Amino acid sequence: MFLKNDQSRGLQVVFKRKSRPTVIIIGANFGGLTAVTTLLKQFTVIVVDPTPWFEYLPGIHELVSGVKTPSLLKLSSPKIVRRAGHRFIKDRVVQILPDKNLVIMKNGTSLSYDFCIVAIGGVKNTFGTPGADTHAVSFSNIENCHFIGKQLKILSKAKTPSHIVIVGGGIEGIEVLGEILRKFKDIKHIRIRLIERENRLLNEIPADIDSEIRKHCRPYPVEFITEASVKKVTGKTVFLTNGKRLKSDLTIWTAGAKPHPLLLLSGFTETADQWAPVSGTLQHIVHKNVFFAGDAADVPDVHSKQAYHAIDMGHCAALNINRIHSGKALQPFKPRPKPIIVSFGDLDTYVIAGDFVLAGSALSSLKEVVFQKVMMDFDPAGIALKGLHLSNRAVRSALPLALSTTFSLSALKRLGKVRLLDKRKEKTKRMRQRKHD
Repeated sequence: MFLKNDQSRGLQVVFKRKSRPTVIIIGANFGGLTAVTTLLKQFTVIVVDPTPWFEYLPGIHELVSGVKTPSLLKLSSPKIVRRAGHRFIKDRVVQILPDKNLVIMKNGTSLSYDFCIVAIGGVKNTFGTPGADTHAVSFSNIENCHFIGKQLKILSKAKTPSHIVIVGGGIEGIEVLGEILRKFKDIKHIRIRLIERENRLLNEIPADIDSEIRKHCRPYPVEFITEASVKKVTGKTVFLTNGKRLKSDLTIWTAGAKPHPLLLLSGFTETADQWAPVSGTLQHIVHKNVFFAGDAADVPDVHSKQAYHAIDMGHCAALNINRIHSGKALQPFKPRPKPIIVSFGDLDTYVIAGDFVLAGSALSSLKEVVFQKVMMDFDPAGIALKGLHLSNRAVRSALPLALSTTFSLSALKRLGKVRLLDKRKEKTKRMRQRKHD
């Protein structure tokens, strides 16, 4: 045995030294797959996930317009894991027993571990809204977003008005709205309503670009309904808490995520709405051999659940397990400040860094660069094939993007124009206007 100092809580944690400890990683996503490629070869590593695909979720909104195809946004998780020299099990974890160091799977078998990394993300949050699980399509994975794109194509060919309702005006809601407009803004019979319970769009982002989005949408049949929530969803109607009834041929749910039920079921949290409490080293505050990465972790200094945070957390969790095995002190997770990129179809792209926002259609290339880099990093192929795959992805991604811009006169006019939006300047402007009035 050996002792490790847990600096975040002033405790000493006892670990048994084994020649080849077992690490179970639950979730083959940004955090989980980063961890599997970071862990030392001295570990027996098993990755458990119910699907065989890594999905690039930050790009699924482009499936709505057809700019991306499902195959472009997927990589084989088993191949990534095997390339790292480890084992992949396609199954669903139904419970973790941290007091016994056991993982229970849906098929009834169990796995024992010395260390566990939980990277399960979150699940669709319908806030208990009746009918939402049945009649609204969750904007949460490749399959659902591809389905949304196909349904929109069908509705675009209808001879009667088609009504689309988007629930949620956060990043996902705005990006899916942008892609609908990219593909269908010239089809006059498609009418879109976006519901947001706060008083402005993109409320979670510390920069007021609500007015920019609304300005872009003025020429199109788009209505924003803020400070309203959904009371009930049926097959053809969305009922709001303010008494309004909205016709809906397609209801898209982008109202955010909530903690995975596995956290409460396994005793990592006390309530269903709580993310896993972790120390600065990403260890659970009680069960020190269980680490958390990505959305599942409640990290005080991480104010938005972004893929780049999940990648960094997976790396940190794996490094700390490596350090425990090597008898070294653990390192705290330090989130790196990075801008948030929000695309709005071919109408605009926003790069948000604190109070400052750069806006311009030309900035969409930054989001594409991030996509290509992440997919290349995770690609399980060898170096030569990685380059070939990158080239193929770039061509298959760039051509639809270029065509969507070429056939849009308004997009061509905006290309190359980049503006600086400063929230503080906007505040000053509004204050001066009020004084003048």
